[in-house]
Amino acid sequence: MQDVAQLAGVSMMTVSRVLGNEVKVREATRKKVQDAIAELGYKPNISARSLASSKSHLIAFLYQRPREGYMGQLLVGAMAKCQTRGYNLVVSFFDDTQVDISSALEDLIRSSRIDGVILPPPFADTDSVLDILQRSNVPTIRISPERKECPFPSVCMDETQAVFEMTEYLIEQGHRKIGFIKGHPDHSGTYLRFRGFKQALEKHGVSLPAGYVQQGFYNFKSGFSAAESLLAEAERPTAIFACNDEMAAGTVAAVQKNNLSVPGDVSVVGFDDAPIASSIWPGLTTVHQPIVEMAERAADMLIDQLTNKEASATNEHRLRNQMDFNLVLRDTVAPPTA
Repeated sequence: MQDVAQLAGVSMMTVSRVLGNEVKVREATRKKVQDAIAELGYKPNISARSLASSKSHLIAFLYQRPREGYMGQLLVGAMAKCQTRGYNLVVSFFDDTQVDISSALEDLIRSSRIDGVILPPPFADTDSVLDILQRSNVPTIRISPERKECPFPSVCMDETQAVFEMTEYLIEQGHRKIGFIKGHPDHSGTYLRFRGFKQALEKHGVSLPAGYVQQGFYNFKSGFSAAESLLAEAERPTAIFACNDEMAAGTVAAVQKNNLSVPGDVSVVGFDDAPIASSIWPGLTTVHQPIVEMAERAADMLIDQLTNKEASATNEHRLRNQMDFNLVLRDTVAPPTA
């Protein structure tokens, strides 16, 4: 750091502020420091920085019941952003069937000296987890929570509106018999997405028989099983909306196993636009959720809060940062056959 400061003609404190992405640095000065860092190939030593300050430069990412495609993209975004801003990501999996989550979280806070936490679903709405983090005064950013009244800021997209628009697209194609596969009951997105589905049906006067709603758990196997139940209905749905892409892929497999075609006999749509959506055949029509970008935004918001708490506290819009979605129309939707 001394070498960088000498080459840029600034103090070591200024170099530290640039590394921490603090706002109280003139742009011309910031550029001189960044140019010196690039020329010297300087890499901050996180362990040394931790010893020299009260911060550990560690951010915890807590997750439970992983959804492979979704969680993988979240981790890619969070790790990349933390790395570029001089922080390390501590990834902790809490299995509630094996450990007491409250005790495990308190142990993590005590032992790891974490500076902050990123909470994806379902922890983003778990009262016990939120209470511990609030009592411990640990800065926290939630990803895709249902609850809005929590004091912790969040990053999200409008999942209800996204499903509403995709359901309307199915209705516009002529579908009136539409089945729905729910996600895991502990995830807030399950309820937000089902709400959008029902709102679209109600707007267009489309009925929803009880048998047209099946429980899934955000994995391929549960999607396959739920789709089998839907296809066994006396009046088979002409379209199936699965709450995520892994379950939608399971749905496509179930349709084909029953000697039916997608989309000729049954149209299928998913949610997330995970890698599997463009890997299966036919390519899956789905809602694109900016998962990587949401994780990057969450990490940015948290590090901004850690490095410049006063500025971030005055930014009201940061309390709930909503990102855009779009519908990705591929090959699994067609008008229903006569």
